[in-house]
This record gives sequence, C-alpha cells and structure tokens, in this order.
Amino acid sequence: MNYPFLFARKERKGLYVLLLLSVVFIVGKFYFFPAPAAIVGNSKMEKPLEKNIPLYKTPLNSFDPNQLKASEWLALGLDQKVAARIEKYISKGGHFYEAKDLLKMYGMDTSFYKKVESKIYIAAQEKKENKFEKKTYPSKTYAPYEKKVKPIVEINGATPEQLVEVDGIGEKLAARIIKYRDLLGGFVRKEQLLKVYGMDSVNYAKIQNQISVDASLVQRIDVNKASMEELSKVKFVGVKRAKAILAYRQQHGDFSSLKDLLKTQVISDSILYLIEPYIQLK
Repeated sequence: MNYPFLFARKERKGLYVLLLLSVVFIVGKFYFFPAPAAIVGNSKMEKPLEKNIPLYKTPLNSFDPNQLKASEWLALGLDQKVAARIEKYISKGGHFYEAKDLLKMYGMDTSFYKKVESKIYIAAQEKKENKFEKKTYPSKTYAPYEKKVKPIVEINGATPEQLVEVDGIGEKLAARIIKYRDLLGGFVRKEQLLKVYGMDSVNYAKIQNQISVDASLVQRIDVNKASMEELSKVKFVGVKRAKAILAYRQQHGDFSSLKDLLKTQVISDSILYLIEPYIQLK
C-alpha cells in the first residue's frame, strides 16, 4: 500500500539533517547571544544598579568622610547599609569632626575603621575645638538696684491722698482716720489709730513704721477762755462736764493749773490723762 505522506530514504536523511541544524541553531543562539535581563528576567527580582556595584578594593588615599558618597564608601569596602546610613547622616546636616566619630555610626565595623583610620583627614577639624568654646559677650553694666522708699506720712497734717499712699490704708479707711482726727482734735500717739473703725492690730502693725505723729499740730482748747460749746467738743468731756467746768470757772475764776480741773468733781485722774493733750492754759 502506498502512503502519500511517506518520504523516500534520501528525503528522510535530508529531513534529519535539517532538524539537527535547527537544534544547533537554537541552542547556539541562546548560548552565544543571551537575551537582555529586562526581557527574560523577573522584573520584581531585579536589584538597583547601584547596589550591584562590586565591593572591589581601591588603594587608600587620604579622604574626608564628610565628602564621600555611599558608592565611594562601598568602593572602600564598607558595608552597604552603613554606607547608606552615613550618606543620610551627612545629608541631614550631620558632620564628622574627628575620625573617631565614625565609630558612633550604627553598624560601623571596627576592623574597617582601623584599616582606614590613618587615611582620614578632616579639613575642618579645627571646628571640633571651637564647637564648645565659651562665647564671650560684651559686659553690661547695670546701675545698682535702689529700692524705692516711701516717705513717712505724718497723720495729723496728711490729706486723704497722702494717707492712701501708706500700704494698708485704702480710701475708706483714710476717710475714717481724718473724721476721727477732726473729732479728736488730732493724734498725740500712733496707738490712737486703733480707735478708728476698721483698724485692727494686724493692719496697725503693718502701717506703724510708715507713719509719724506731730503732736504740735493737735488743736488745744484754752480752758480759761473756751465756751461751753468748745469745751463739750473735747473728746471725753461732753456737755455735762463742760457745764460743770464753766460753772466752776465762773465761781472761782480762771484755773491756775490743769490739775485744778479735778476740783470740779466731774474730771477724774483718768479723764484728765485723756484730755490733757487737747487742753491748755494761757
């Protein structure tokens, strides 16, 4: 039986040779002419070109670690991560002031440092000495502090405005002091301020060193010439005692001394002590 797709013997030999040549051609193409990595490789597995830089060793010359890039550190044989860390440190404003500063970098290999230590030259190394140098500023002169001392206020002649200048005396208390002063005829002792409404021992202790009393400013009544009205206004005398004093004076004449007031029977020793600063004899 004849098969149309069968080849003759010579034809089969030629076919075998053709297949062999095809195989040789294909194998030779891939072997002698490999495809680019971008075409045949997995792009996700590729690494950046810079990271594939061979860690070759170069002759060591003097260098400034502040000037080297990561690729140059790699060329010296430094670990890739440490090289990147140094470059980032410099870009952020970091600076190596002396060779030993390199050892402060995380991951720095001490054996690598010892190998390059003698070749490190930092041009601005003098900045290390000046970094912590104490700055000097022109001296300033200040005037000595002078505590302002308020003047002592004399309370018999003081105005309301002057009394308010005393620490511890407000406007209301100043008004009461003047009212009591007019009623009394003046102050002969500082302690008399304790009789003023609103003045307690605590406040008095606060102001006593800020005030003074001039007893010569006290208004004195002449017992031998005063009217009943004038006598009655003297503190602790009143109308009843004023009438008795006036009656005694009219009956016996002028008083020769203040102690003669005791003869009126209305003035006692204690009352005389209180009114004596406000009366007089002329």
